[in-house]
Amino acid sequence: MTTTEVQIVEGVDREYVDNALRITYDAFAKKFHIGFRNGDDFIRLFRDSVDPKNCLFATVDGDLWGVLAFKTAGHEFYQLSLKTPFAKFSPFRACLMLFNLILLDIEDAVAADEFHIDVLAVVPSSRGMGIGTALMLQAEEKAESTGKRKMSLGVIAENEGAIRLYERLDYKTTRTWRGFFVRLATRSAEVRRMEKPIGGDAS
Repeated sequence: MTTTEVQIVEGVDREYVDNALRITYDAFAKKFHIGFRNGDDFIRLFRDSVDPKNCLFATVDGDLWGVLAFKTAGHEFYQLSLKTPFAKFSPFRACLMLFNLILLDIEDAVAADEFHIDVLAVVPSSRGMGIGTALMLQAEEKAESTGKRKMSLGVIAENEGAIRLYERLDYKTTRTWRGFFVRLATRSAEVRRMEKPIGGDAS
């Protein structure tokens, strides 16, 4: 199978939402470890709280193989109300989940000229096929077409494969986060912020 068979589509069709969330959870499960028991909890929490317009997805023969969720100023893939966890889980577990999500929110607010990659996740069996690269390139095209000047993302230091991908696409580390709360939230010693200028600011 080659990457020419991969279709990159904008906007998650509702029939793909659960699979998109499952792929996301499987890729980042160790970050969702406070209050979440498994991927079913993650899907249950976010199923009705995603904005399909803030997502790109990759399909092969109709099957979902990769997801890229992004946010721009005022718009993001996850539109979770504070009431949602309490409506779906016990008050204790809802508080734990919200605490987990707050810990993960270490990024600054997205600037008006910025296109922030929130999630890039590919099913394990399709890694190495260029799907992540195809999703990133499509995201950059969308960002530039909407007048954005900067791509940004966060990645843990241990995710060497993702870092190699981003560096190959000319992303540079501009900031790092370390410390107790970073380790508690991500189970990583370090989170990197990587950026790439696009449009008129690109070299």
